[in-house]
Amino acid sequence: METKIPKLEKKVITVAFVTSAVHLGLIAYAAVKLGITVPTCVTNVKPFTTGAFIDHGQKRYEVHVLAKMWGFEPSRIRVPRGSIVDFYLTSKDVNHGFNIDRTNVNLMAVPYVVNYAQARFETPGKYPVICHEYCGAGHQAMNAMVEVAEADQPAEAEGIEAAPSPSIEAAAQPPGQKIMQTKGCFACHSVNGSPGVGPTFKGVWGRKETLSDGTAITVDEPYVIESIRKPQAKVVKGFGPVMPTIPMTDQELKDIIEYMKTIK
Repeated sequence: METKIPKLEKKVITVAFVTSAVHLGLIAYAAVKLGITVPTCVTNVKPFTTGAFIDHGQKRYEVHVLAKMWGFEPSRIRVPRGSIVDFYLTSKDVNHGFNIDRTNVNLMAVPYVVNYAQARFETPGKYPVICHEYCGAGHQAMNAMVEVAEADQPAEAEGIEAAPSPSIEAAAQPPGQKIMQTKGCFACHSVNGSPGVGPTFKGVWGRKETLSDGTAITVDEPYVIESIRKPQAKVVKGFGPVMPTIPMTDQELKDIIEYMKTIK
């Protein structure tokens, strides 16, 4: 005997589906259009013992922040308006917090671990940095400052000379990983096997995947390229068709593919 679904239950299911689709769409929009990325623990950068401020040119900067009782190194940086800053964070002693006001940077500084987040600074002004994890008697005084100046003013860091190129192992970060961070890929895809809006990248290369239509594919170069350029063409079963089309050059695609092969 055929079981009929009550009208009210149909409405509830429809509302739940639409709400979920809207939320997934907002996450994708935030990642791609607004540049909001999920903070990431990086495994290819060794914990450092000093702060660093690296100028990559074209308003791209890399800051290695060392948290310690009770301050940050560097304690102040200044960048021009329109800058993109990659923050790498570790701790010298105990757990600390690292929150930059009016940005999406909200990290934990953990000994022997390097965490990462990226921020784009479009509006001139001061962006206070605080430790939001209780770390001892001087916790309340643990702060720093990011100053965003007009475009014609030079970048600098308090007590640290800006280096023209990376001097520690962050320079070894694979190009594909940096592209994924910049493009917002990690907002929806994890690299450690944890669930997300999209399939995890851990062990994905060469893996068999079942698509929403029941067919099976192997994750290889043609599939990855098609999934980026035509994301709705082949959707993995269990995930919604929410991935936007992200413009990529042929070289960027090549770099991403080489990086995906290394995520075991």
